[in-house]
Amino acid sequence: MGATIVVDAFWGDSGKGKISAYLALQQRAAYCVRAGTGTNAGHSLFFADGREIRTHQLPCGFLDTSTQVRVGSGVAVDPERFFEELDRLGPEYALSDRTRVDFRCPIILPEYREREASDSHLRDTVGSVGSGTGIARAEFILRTASQARDIPLLGDFTTDVARELNQTCAAGQAVIIEGSQGTHLSLALTADYPCCTSDNCTATAFADDVGLSWQHISEVILIVKALPSRVGAGPLPLQLDPTEEDARDIVEYGVTTGRRRRKASGISWSHLEESVMLNGPTRIALTFCDHLDPDVTGARSRGQLTPPVRNLIDALEDRFEIPVSLCDCGKHFEDIIDLS
Repeated sequence: MGATIVVDAFWGDSGKGKISAYLALQQRAAYCVRAGTGTNAGHSLFFADGREIRTHQLPCGFLDTSTQVRVGSGVAVDPERFFEELDRLGPEYALSDRTRVDFRCPIILPEYREREASDSHLRDTVGSVGSGTGIARAEFILRTASQARDIPLLGDFTTDVARELNQTCAAGQAVIIEGSQGTHLSLALTADYPCCTSDNCTATAFADDVGLSWQHISEVILIVKALPSRVGAGPLPLQLDPTEEDARDIVEYGVTTGRRRRKASGISWSHLEESVMLNGPTRIALTFCDHLDPDVTGARSRGQLTPPVRNLIDALEDRFEIPVSLCDCGKHFEDIIDLS
């Protein structure tokens, strides 16, 4: 089957982890692998029975216990965060035996977090979450960072992720690549520099993060958040007033810092057109539809989609000639409608 790359069209917080977890289950994926910058982006899943999964280091596509869980070589690893997530989630999902990081991953040291927290430019201008990811990546570029293979505690948890993924795809098995942040937070591609993250966040960047040959990319799923949002500094087109967010009960808070997300009243089509150009998606997943129209909250079948949601799906498909194959209509993992 090859690899499916999950990428955000806008500024993150679109439900990439939720869609990745769904695809990993649907495809009985051999691997789900985290791409992106490091631990500066949180992914979360909420279930109807009250269970929650929150991660910063690991991908979310581990619900099927036959799926191997990996972190790609381009992703900065914080050993403290890595083992905290294994300890917290591992017993329920048997993660310890099937989770590995690439031996080449750069390491986030505690001092890197301290340096970011005390840096006024990163804190006040960029809006950094202070995870230490940016410092780790800078040290990696300078060739002074430690790698996962240098950390004895990680010894039993390292592998050659790039080799595993390419061999798995060549054998016709499914791989899910779970990206982080969003296209318009890309270091070298955004118009909003320096209000961005420390690497590119596009489909090809994510393939590079995990060492995957382009020949093994089968699909690119572009996550389009019905009402885009943004945390931290930088412009947000069509930004809503906070009082309107409160009135419509669509307030969101970031997984990493708990900061309130700024929300837009709709999609900036020019930004989406650029995302389609940069990522070359084969399918679209439309998320947070319940924020567009509360009447669709909890919908789990095509027939329950409301006119505002159906109209947005039609507009996306007409403009880009790309199918909208997944529709997310609520907080819970179960609130995903497969339209394919």
